[in-house]
Amino acid sequence: MRQLLLPTLVSASVFLGVAHGYEPVGFAHSNQHLLMQVHGLPELGRAVAPDAGAVGWGLDVDWTSEYTTDTSGSPGAAGSESILLDAESVRVALRGVVNLGGWLLEADVPYVTHTGGGLDGFIDDWHDFTGLPGGGRDQAPRDRLLVRYERDGQAVIDLQQATGGMGDVQLGVARPVGKTVVRVAVKLPTGEADKLTGSGGMGGSMTVDFRGPSGTWWGTFGGVGALVMADGDLLPSQQRRWAGLGSLGLALRLHERLEAKVEVYGHTPLYQDSALGQIARGALVITTGGVLRLSDTTTLDFAVAENPVAKSSPDVSFHFALRHSI
Repeated sequence: MRQLLLPTLVSASVFLGVAHGYEPVGFAHSNQHLLMQVHGLPELGRAVAPDAGAVGWGLDVDWTSEYTTDTSGSPGAAGSESILLDAESVRVALRGVVNLGGWLLEADVPYVTHTGGGLDGFIDDWHDFTGLPGGGRDQAPRDRLLVRYERDGQAVIDLQQATGGMGDVQLGVARPVGKTVVRVAVKLPTGEADKLTGSGGMGGSMTVDFRGPSGTWWGTFGGVGALVMADGDLLPSQQRRWAGLGSLGLALRLHERLEAKVEVYGHTPLYQDSALGQIARGALVITTGGVLRLSDTTTLDFAVAENPVAKSSPDVSFHFALRHSI
């Protein structure tokens, strides 16, 4: 589907001209990879805010299915690695923001679960129908939870029981400047590394979200930023201290209350000292979907995120977001 939507949006934007008036914003979605979502990767493209003195809120749900496996070196030998990520994750985040004199005070409180889930059969059937590769998923036990990473024959991550709990809370401050929003956030270690609900360490990010060129029925958006990671409990010897990230998106207003959007989100590696793409590779995520405007101040986002670069982002993630004045 993404192969068809992007050219369609580009062609429509050229046809509709360059008159101003439509200013879309990005999906509040980042890479939901099991070993990367714990570091508080910021969403990008959110160049929007409630009016002065107003309070906004949002409820986000990311439902992710992930299966990938890889090895490097002789099993059990020095320098060898093996990884198997087979899980279904759900991240529910309650967001709040208040505009005080043009400054935005923001909070993001997530709850994260990892289970065997029930999406495997649906995804296998989809791969059969479309002819898309399944990466070995169809040979694995369905609806299994197994997250295991070995180095030198020793397991450093081994999760086989369903887990859940509060993730890492983020607090931020932002300032709209013209068509941009400059944002600084701090991630608190409220999650647990052994449950993969948090990194076990502090973190932070600085981002700039922007609105790009737009016309009457089309618009562009994006963002750039940097993620800083303090020492944590998840693969501490391999964790990098910082990463760069960026996004770019295009939207088409199909109706006054319906939009279609496509967004590309990427970041540099969060880990090092590994020959496995699941650990030491940068990621790209392509998100396609739309926005339903329920009222002038309330919207419902719905989207599907996929991995054009295998291993460093999940097979599929379904994203839903209900927002009021955010």
